[in-house]
Amino acid sequence: MQVTYNKIESDVPIPTWWNSDWEHINRELLERVSIGETRLLSVSPGGRPVYAVHYGTAEPELRGTANYNSALGANNPQAYYNRNQRRHPVLMMIGGIHGHEVEGMIGALSIVRILETGLDLTGTLQPELADMLKQLRIIVVPLANPDGRARVPYQGWCGLPQDEMTRWGQGTRKDGDLYRWRPCKEIHPMRGDVGLLGAYFDDNGVNMMHDDWADPMSETTKALLRLAADEGPDCLINLHSYSISPGVLPTAHVPQLEKRRINDFTQIFYERLTRRGYKSALLPDELETALAERARPALNLQSMLYHVGADLPILFESPHGVVGATAAVFDYDEILDVHHELFHTAAEQLLIRNQKGIET
Repeated sequence: MQVTYNKIESDVPIPTWWNSDWEHINRELLERVSIGETRLLSVSPGGRPVYAVHYGTAEPELRGTANYNSALGANNPQAYYNRNQRRHPVLMMIGGIHGHEVEGMIGALSIVRILETGLDLTGTLQPELADMLKQLRIIVVPLANPDGRARVPYQGWCGLPQDEMTRWGQGTRKDGDLYRWRPCKEIHPMRGDVGLLGAYFDDNGVNMMHDDWADPMSETTKALLRLAADEGPDCLINLHSYSISPGVLPTAHVPQLEKRRINDFTQIFYERLTRRGYKSALLPDELETALAERARPALNLQSMLYHVGADLPILFESPHGVVGATAAVFDYDEILDVHHELFHTAAEQLLIRNQKGIET
């Protein structure tokens, strides 16, 4: 085998509204945001800016006197944030930790467009979703890893072979052999026997999902953790993608109560998907049980976001729409629709919880 950079053409046309190019995403955030506030979060090793868009009213007066970890040590979470007194629950979304997982970037951009205009990326009115979102404080990071995104020549993956997505996502060895999902994590930072550096990694070879928490290698990792700690979101959605039906993965190394809440959220979300005619993956607790005997769960970025103060951490996996033996068939409109259902579930559940005054 040898490393090649040729593109494969898909039979599935890309809609005009679907543009996941990193420069286009930045233009959207810098030129089309007027209701929200676009702030520079960090700069990637490749010199590319990472932006966060903020909507709604912050309530810093509810911030306590301790960081989240210390507040738990005091057995008093309100020493970190008096979240049950919030008038505007906080929803945080992060897309593009892995640069080839463009589906979450598109979903995040659609939320920005809805908050700005009431229309989603397709030009469809979303009055119910818009109304709920406007009652929240929302922070959106559409593309956390622009270095990885800049390396990928595809706008989307629908109709393309699964191995083509894997080639650009996890990368190849110098002889062109695919690293694939788990093996690509055996070298970190990703250096040495690299033919095509996968979009999992920034230009320094760092996969932010598995950074070194004692001494983070990525400035964006640090910035995301600071942002979560400062905002104390009532729900954080980390947007990822894979080849099968949409699913929420378990978040490891969090309390059982939090795992039950994640599972309850997922059940409500999956019921919405079923009503829309979509299949879904296993529930987080089912997946955790299935993996228990053959995998040690990592303390990854999702876990760390919880431990700095992000409540209800939802690790979402969207289908890519690739073609493969086990892949789920989805087109671009369906992928966006699934993301809208996810965001609808999150907004609705936050508002219900807020109205009931339930303490988090």
